[in-house]
This record gives sequence, C-alpha cells and structure tokens, in this order.
Amino acid sequence: MNALEVKNLVVKLGEQEIIRNISFALPEGTITALIGPNGAGKSVLLKTIIGLFPYQGEIKIFNENHLKMVDFIGYVPQTYVLDPVLPLTVFEFLKLTNNDEKKIEIALKETDIYELKNKNLAKLSGGQLQRVLFARAILAEPKILLLDEPVSETDIVGQKEFYEIIKHLNQERKVTILITSHEITIIHTFAQRVLCLNKSLVCDGPITELFKEEILKKLYQRDIFIYPFNRHEE
Repeated sequence: MNALEVKNLVVKLGEQEIIRNISFALPEGTITALIGPNGAGKSVLLKTIIGLFPYQGEIKIFNENHLKMVDFIGYVPQTYVLDPVLPLTVFEFLKLTNNDEKKIEIALKETDIYELKNKNLAKLSGGQLQRVLFARAILAEPKILLLDEPVSETDIVGQKEFYEIIKHLNQERKVTILITSHEITIIHTFAQRVLCLNKSLVCDGPITELFKEEILKKLYQRDIFIYPFNRHEE
C-alpha cells in the first residue's frame, strides 16, 4: 500500500505558482529524500500535505483524504521560533504534546537527547532544538514523518548520527519518511527513493537516480559534481 499519494498537485501563493502539476506516491515503510534548490517548493509541499496551504489536485494518506489523516502525520519544520524567556524544560515542552511520561522518556532516548530532558529550551543549540522537535513529532506515534531540513543546524558528525536515528525509527517502527535535505552525499546512504523537485518534478525513483548527471543538471540548472561514495547495504 502507498502511505502517501499526490496527484496533479498545483500550489499557488497569490499569483505565483510554487508547485506545478506534480504526481508521485510513497510506498509504505520507505525513506524518500526530497531534493531541490532553494525556492524549489520543498517546504511548501510538506506544509501542503499537513493542510497549511490550499491547492488543486489530490492528496491521500493511506487512501484517505489527507485532512482526515493529519493525526497520522509527524512534522518537523525547518525553523521554530521560541520565546527566549519561555521557562520550559525539554521534558515540560514535550508534555504539552503528550502527558505520558514513559512515552516521553522513550522518545528522548530514541532521539539520543535524554541528557537534555531537564535543560531549558532557550539554552539549546539549533541542532539540539531540532532533535527536541523530532522527539515531539514521534510522540504521537505517526505513520508518516515529514522532516524539513532536520539537520540544517547540525555539524557533519551530528548529521550522520541523526540519519542513523531516522533509519532506526524506519526499521523498528515501520514509519514512512519524507525528508528534505541539501546533504546529497550523506542522504544517499539511507534513503531508498528520491524525489527531485524544482517547482515541477524532475525525477521520481530509486536513490540511484540522484547520481545521473542529466538529472542533476536539470534539477539545479547547472553542472553539479557528486563524489561517488559507495552505498553501504545492511
């Protein structure tokens, strides 16, 4: 079964067309990388799936209209604005989403931030805050996770650790994951599929599509060199 189906999707903000008539499907239990240049419509696509933007076309989650299935979707935004004087610890912040303390502790451990549970939110680094938002997203035990540049505030070591956490959740919880990223040379090691988006869909297929010169040139409108790392299979 497909976890997510998008058909003939058009999204306009005012008079500007952000997404042009795209169609794709994500098989249940897969990890898909959403790749494209700045302004390609990646964040808009994720926000449209969770119901934040009007659109033309069709979006289905497990064969139901996506607006009926929002509770099955976990979403981690690219940016999150915090009140710097907000007197909340990480644990207290997560309790606003789910009051089950046992589940909160599990989420903290799964996202490898248990040691931050009593730290004030305002004292977190950008990368730490992204992990807290990730923990919050999985507290609801979603069937689909939408992650918008979740490692943009993290160094290269932290990125690899984060991707391992994502891979673990996918394998253990069978969560379908759609993740936007600019880190092409890392993301190819754990994603099975790729969507290449630059307002319209440039490619939709196995992750190996990402390393075809003609696709990258069409996607970024210029020559792109990708170091040919070997993909390590489990």
